[in-house]
Amino acid sequence: MSSAVGIDLDGWQRLVDGLREAVLVVDPAGVVRVRNAAAAARFPRLGLGGHFDMHVAGRQHDLGEGWSAWYFTDSALDHAHLRLAGGTSREATLKTIVRLAAELLGEHCVAVVPATRDRLEWWRCGGGEPTVLRSPRRATSISEVLTGTSTLTRITSLGEGSWGVPEDFGCALAVPLGVGGALVVLRQGDFAPNDVERIRLFGKHAAVALESASKLTEQQRTIDVLRSALLPLPLPEVRGVSMASVFIPAHQRALVGGDFYDVHPRTDGSATFALGDVCGHGLEAAVHSGRVRQSLQALSLVETNPVRLLHLLNTSLRATGSKLFTTIVVGEMVPLSTGGMRLSLASGGHPVPLVLRADGTVQEVSAPGAIVGILSDVRFSGEQITLAPGDTLVLYSDGFTEARAHTDRTELFGEQRLRAVLKECKGLSAEEIARHCEEAVLKWLDRDDHDDLALLAVQAQ
Repeated sequence: MSSAVGIDLDGWQRLVDGLREAVLVVDPAGVVRVRNAAAAARFPRLGLGGHFDMHVAGRQHDLGEGWSAWYFTDSALDHAHLRLAGGTSREATLKTIVRLAAELLGEHCVAVVPATRDRLEWWRCGGGEPTVLRSPRRATSISEVLTGTSTLTRITSLGEGSWGVPEDFGCALAVPLGVGGALVVLRQGDFAPNDVERIRLFGKHAAVALESASKLTEQQRTIDVLRSALLPLPLPEVRGVSMASVFIPAHQRALVGGDFYDVHPRTDGSATFALGDVCGHGLEAAVHSGRVRQSLQALSLVETNPVRLLHLLNTSLRATGSKLFTTIVVGEMVPLSTGGMRLSLASGGHPVPLVLRADGTVQEVSAPGAIVGILSDVRFSGEQITLAPGDTLVLYSDGFTEARAHTDRTELFGEQRLRAVLKECKGLSAEEIARHCEEAVLKWLDRDDHDDLALLAVQAQ
């Protein structure tokens, strides 16, 4: 193709060939001198050398000396592409694909995509709400598209499959929808050349959107599985004991943090319990807290004495080489036949546990000890107490006592306020005590930033 009057026609052809928009380059006499594939599909009867009707709606760009370039967009298809790009889950994106394809391209649409266990999913829409069915991997009429050996298949007989339309529905076109998938558009009448190009283009964008959404879905599934291993387990039932908890990470969008608590019942009716705080915030602290919890659970199978248990935990954590330290309270609860329970406690650098007696008095349980996981030469001491029915042991992280007032960020909630809050809980259940403490500290913070918050209330029945 030669140049004309300063217009590089060969350059224009190379430029417009890759554009999604339909583009025509027209000379001063109105003759089409350049057109791309999108323009050929949009105007199948208008070839090179043909006369362009200047009244056709399009965007004109003056090239000088009477030459002009004309651009034509498919606004409905462009809007559909934007909607596809906004998909964040595989399921939602597949529903959007078949819904839009049914609206814009045909009367009925089916997205056939690979599923687990060597099966196919058939996402269908005929103007209503999209539906999905699963079937064995058999779809002979679109096998070439599914295997990637064809980029376009005109279907004359639907054959087996969960199409959701009668066998003699009309005609259908299938284009690839990612690896192992196909987008099938069905209608009563035949497809015009421009329709075929629109289906091809829609299929390409749909495939990209589906691949992106599928990756996001798989990433979210992985995150959820990993996160579930880092979240506290539901509190178990222990005979003669009522328990409740508070767990609010500093980064609530992540749902995990460095604070943790665990209760592990034994077959003899006793149970071990712990509440701890890993130095740091976010994912790194959460991962280390998971390591601490797993180590503690394994060690408690061979050791029940809290002091010896902390020594073993310290050795185990130091062996991992982690630079994060942990403060923790470990205990054993043994229900008494006469009512109430006996508690054995040991602490590693953690805030002092408090006991709310049934008469409303609040007492400390002093069991001093060093932080866990850093030093080889550490000392821990134990303490035993008895809880009568109605007495409550309260373990908490320093997120409570170090919470900063929203009115004055230099003022801490402190242990004395926590004691006062507990005194207000006289006669309340473990659940009511936990909720009252939670409400008090959140009111103190008033949505300001805070450290991880964890609390465990253990009440004798």
